[in-house]
Amino acid sequence: MEILQRLLGPRRLPPSRDGYQAPTGALARGWECDDPDCGGGGYFDDPRPGIPRRCADCGSGTYPRHAWPWEHGEERARLDALLSRAEREGEEQLAVLVRFHLLEWTFEDHLMKGHRRDALVTLADADTGLRATMRQDRYFTEGSHRFGMVYGALRSGGPDIALRVLEPWVTLAREQGPGYGTDLESDNASRTNYRSLVGSCLDWLGDGRTRSHPRRPTVLAWALDTARLPHVRHYLTADQETALTHLDPGWRTGR
Repeated sequence: MEILQRLLGPRRLPPSRDGYQAPTGALARGWECDDPDCGGGGYFDDPRPGIPRRCADCGSGTYPRHAWPWEHGEERARLDALLSRAEREGEEQLAVLVRFHLLEWTFEDHLMKGHRRDALVTLADADTGLRATMRQDRYFTEGSHRFGMVYGALRSGGPDIALRVLEPWVTLAREQGPGYGTDLESDNASRTNYRSLVGSCLDWLGDGRTRSHPRRPTVLAWALDTARLPHVRHYLTADQETALTHLDPGWRTGR
């Protein structure tokens, strides 16, 4: 009977590489080979309820790459495994990075569950930790973590909660706090942090829910003012320059 239920019942994806078992009915956006030396894998045009059992390249087993929202559970399992390994092997720098990724994950998890107050507490913890780490390590790049929280806020909370991430970040950059220097040519941390800030403002502006948002002019000004800074304007990505030109063809001169 159990075999028949498995054959005839709803399909269930196998566990992820790090042991996350998605519920029945979960979908995969792709798959990856079990053999790390192979590197086989791929993505589907549309999420599917199943994945190939064997790698087409080497014949090894496979793991799912889950579609959203099951990707959220897969990511937690991956981060937990990565932190466990970093602590076991004494890789403190990696452990610091993973702990911040876990704060990003927790922040979005609270938003997914509708726990706004808990999300804001996690955001405050992340902000305090990022500022402290930037003061201690001038090579640490906090921008990618704040970028991740803006992305998570837009995906699972909305534009207003994303502003709670953006506003203190803009102030930190404007006041040239730790990690926001002016020598971007030799300072990779500052270069990454400024790019991440501009990118997050652009993501907020690109969200359809912000087209008539009362604070859209403010966020647009944040993006343009940051991008126009003499020490920033020459270090933006090509995609960012294109997006800024779409928003304001004269953004470089401010005219």
